[in-house]
Amino acid sequence: MAGEDVGAPPDHLWVHQEGIYRDEYQRTWVAVVEEETSFLRARVQQIQVPLGDAARPSHLLTSQLPLMWQLYPEERYMDNNSRLWQIQHHLMVHMLLNYFPLY
Repeated sequence: MAGEDVGAPPDHLWVHQEGIYRDEYQRTWVAVVEEETSFLRARVQQIQVPLGDAARPSHLLTSQLPLMWQLYPEERYMDNNSRLWQIQHHLMVHMLLNYFPLY
């Protein structure tokens, strides 16, 4: 049932197209950036999306979303730019990730 806690979030999320990611089980996740004043937030939701050809990383340079997220200890993801994103909520089909820049 949507909204249930399912334990651990995916180990990896790789960009397939802008805003669309695949996990290690080939499930698709849609990510949307929500900018706040002091941090970047990504709302990530597992949604079945038909996948076309993968986008080239050079075509994704304007996106604020990373090319890849890898699960780290303490409910965090590290992205391909070595930024840590804190998992705020994790439900069956929904995650809320926050990136707080270190000054």
